[in-house]
Amino acid sequence: MKSLSLASGLALAALALPLSPAFAQTSTPPPPDDKDQQANDSYDLDSVIVTGTMRVRQGGAQDIKHFRNAAAGTGLPLPEGLTVEGLMGEHDLTLPSSTACRQLFCIVAESMPAALPLRADDRLFVGVGFASNLDAREWKREPLNLVAVVDQSGSMDGEPLDLVRQSLLKILGQMRAGDRMSIILYGDDAHVVLKPTNFAGNRDRIAAAIRAISSQGSTDMESGLRLGYDTALGDAPGFKGNTRVMLFTDEQPNVGATDAESFIGMAEAASHKGIGLTTIGVGVQFDAGLATQVSSTRGGNLFFISDAAEVASVFDKQLDTMGSEVAHDLALTLRPAPGYKISGVFGVPADVMEESAEGTITVRVPTVFLSTNGGGIFATLAKTADRKDLPAAPIAPGTPVLDASVTWNDAKTNAPGADHAAAMAPSAKPSVALQSAHLLVDEFLAVRDASVAYHKDENPKAAFALLDGLAGRIQAASLPGMSDETKLVGNMRAQAAFYSGYGGELPKAMRHLAVVGRWQVTGATGFEDIHRGDQMEFTKDMEMLTYRKASGFDSADETEDYEINENQVHLIDSRLVMRYSAKGDRMQMSLNDNDGRAHIWLRRMD
Repeated sequence: MKSLSLASGLALAALALPLSPAFAQTSTPPPPDDKDQQANDSYDLDSVIVTGTMRVRQGGAQDIKHFRNAAAGTGLPLPEGLTVEGLMGEHDLTLPSSTACRQLFCIVAESMPAALPLRADDRLFVGVGFASNLDAREWKREPLNLVAVVDQSGSMDGEPLDLVRQSLLKILGQMRAGDRMSIILYGDDAHVVLKPTNFAGNRDRIAAAIRAISSQGSTDMESGLRLGYDTALGDAPGFKGNTRVMLFTDEQPNVGATDAESFIGMAEAASHKGIGLTTIGVGVQFDAGLATQVSSTRGGNLFFISDAAEVASVFDKQLDTMGSEVAHDLALTLRPAPGYKISGVFGVPADVMEESAEGTITVRVPTVFLSTNGGGIFATLAKTADRKDLPAAPIAPGTPVLDASVTWNDAKTNAPGADHAAAMAPSAKPSVALQSAHLLVDEFLAVRDASVAYHKDENPKAAFALLDGLAGRIQAASLPGMSDETKLVGNMRAQAAFYSGYGGELPKAMRHLAVVGRWQVTGATGFEDIHRGDQMEFTKDMEMLTYRKASGFDSADETEDYEINENQVHLIDSRLVMRYSAKGDRMQMSLNDNDGRAHIWLRRMD
């Protein structure tokens, strides 16, 4: 439908208004401090060994920053944007062990009583953590041959491409002799703008190529990735180090192949030839669906950036490890003790699990990476069906509640490896890492269900009840490193309270949400097509609908997407940025510059 039109003489003034850097607020996780790390490495048993070994975790989504940004910005995020593996990936969940890991990859197991309000039947919470014998004090990454594949489509124009340039310059600043970079751009088609170029002696040349990246065209991701892989595969045989494709994108492809299976097949084939894929989701409009699926395949991982602080958070801390693959084709088999069944598994997508007739669960993890945060798989145990009306099966202290065995292949040599660990019945206070994992699973369940209640069930009061209870549990737990979780749940709780009628005024950071709803135009100047008596509706799905009085209000006469922050509304199709002020049932929107003035006065209808 057509967009809003200004009266003659005001169009250029609208386009001249400066845009704010972003139309959503962001939340950047702070790096863990020494106190958090000391708490995570502590345990009640004197025999626990804490070493300086490298941390390892599974591939796939490594954060939920996109979900956090949505929660802090324009409303309760959709449930599809939340993954438990991404949530856990932002925390170091390294489980302590009484024995040191003596091989490349090991597992560690620990249990505690389960106390998950949304899973009342669960009796035990078990963690199977990942460990390695690589010494963090001596480890150095291999030389890096980075093939950057950059989405230059129209939606990347402005801040998204600026973030890509910042990211690549940040990577360039950490390169050293022996490293190499190439750059592929894709829009309507794909082309190489920088052939594989050694860092040594070419820093300025590479930097110039990065700064010259500009936006144009559609989103032919298939062509971009195919050319990226061809470039990587052609250069890797002569390179002594790690060759890796890094995809920067903000959305689903709309030209060429657009289905996940095509990209997964491409990524898996390249992984078997030694080329992994790191996906960097860029900007507040990032569509995580396809990227999450592709990054969960062999050799893949996914990170998100929406501002300069997140660029630094990802590439200052994690560049050296994000491409360092430790193990492939990991198969972790979990066997519960008699009288118990595995009722839930957390830390990986559901489609990588298999269940046998005996109640054994096998989790297949395509890739394990070195990481700044330790990972693992976490499971809940409940009573078996034959004990439905009986107490939980008694397990004596020191008796296994779950047996875990793992097989894997060395990522470099393909040599097979194996390990075994048993989680004993709880007999002491659980480690901080296991308590944190338990709280994060609680958070995932409550936040997911709250998002479903709000968006799909249209029940904001149910969403508020879930988030209110969770906020209390996070506060009561008093665990280190949970400040971002307190902030996320607090943001969502405040919004649910507002939409439920429980909150009189939104917190300052979320007051822009007060525009959501139906408004009647009580006056307008400077517009050709907005008149007194018309109606405007701002939806929680970021659409602005205009209803003309002359049309009878039966359906919207115009529809366009909008972005919003605390002070401004950006009408995307109209290319207008209007300042607004919403107080009670009144709102004023105004467009001002040196040459003209346009206003809309509104009164809330609902």
